This record gives sequence, structure tokens and C-alpha cells, in this order.
Amino acid sequence: MMPASPQENYEISELVVAAAQRGDHEAIGAVGSDAFRRIIAFYRYTGLSPDHAEDLAADAVEHVISKLPTLKKASSYDAWMWTISRNLLRSWFRSRKTADVHELISPEPATPDELIVIHEEHDQIVRALRTLDLKDRELLWLREVLELDYKSIAQRVESNTGAVRVACHRARQRLETAYKVAEGEKQ
Repeated sequence: MMPASPQENYEISELVVAAAQRGDHEAIGAVGSDAFRRIIAFYRYTGLSPDHAEDLAADAVEHVISKLPTLKKASSYDAWMWTISRNLLRSWFRSRKTADVHELISPEPATPDELIVIHEEHDQIVRALRTLDLKDRELLWLREVLELDYKSIAQRVESNTGAVRVACHRARQRLETAYKVAEGEKQ
């Protein structure tokens, strides 16, 4: 498998986000380009057609750029961007109740190379999840897979909503860190 190009590994730094918040046009362009690339990939992965994914990603980037001044901490950019993207996707699906609007949620890989990539990503995710403690895995399952709101999760784990929100955020951060470590072990 060929190594990833530098552009594929590109992540927006806190400094670029902070500059974009201050109105730096070059930084805003960098944030918008990076967000569009990542969001459209996410939308395609969820099964949207290329046209729908591109349209919705453009809307998401518009929201991200227009709301950038409201971001409290540049270090929270990734989670904030994904929240906006996920909420727009949910709204989009809710507004279209017909089954013919989107493709299968898990489209079949077209080539053997795609199968290999999917298998490698799955292995990395499994390795990353195994490094998390049971509480983190439970919170991620309830929030991301079952899509429960924080209040429902708080009731299930007998905690308060604010503590659950923070614990879910930290669990996502730990999973992201563990995933990057697993990705590094692969190379």
C-alpha cells in the first residue's frame, strides 16, 4: 500500500484556527478547504450520493466558517466541526423520509484495494478501542452508536448531564489519541 500523501495527513492547527477566527483570509481558506475535504468524505461514508454529499458538505463548511468567531477554544475545533457536520446530516436525513434519497448506509467496496483499506481501518479502530477502559467504551457506545442524548446517558450511568458531556468528550479524545497511536504502529 502506498504511503499517504502529506495532504491526506494534513490537520488544521490551533494557530490556523485562531488566525481564521481573527479574520485572516488565508487561514479561513485553509480551514474551509480542510473542513470540506474531511466532511465530504464523512458524508460519502454515511452513504450519501456524491452530489448530495457535496451539497451538504458545502452547507456544513458555510456553517463552520460563519460560526467560527463563536468557537471558544481553538483546541476544540475538531469536535466542534464534527458536531456541526453531524447535526446537519441528521437534519438532512430527518427532512427526507423517503428511502430512495440515499444509497445504502454501508456501500459495498468496489475493489479489492478498498476492502484492504476498510479491513486495516477496522483493525486500527479495534486496537484503539481495546486500549480504552470499559467506562469510556460504554459512553462512546451509548453516545455515538445508540445516539442517546446526554440526559439519557446520565440516567443510565447514574450521573449528572454535565459530567456525562465532559466524560464523553474526554472518551472521544482518548479514542482519537489511541487511534493515532494504532495508525503509527501500522506504518
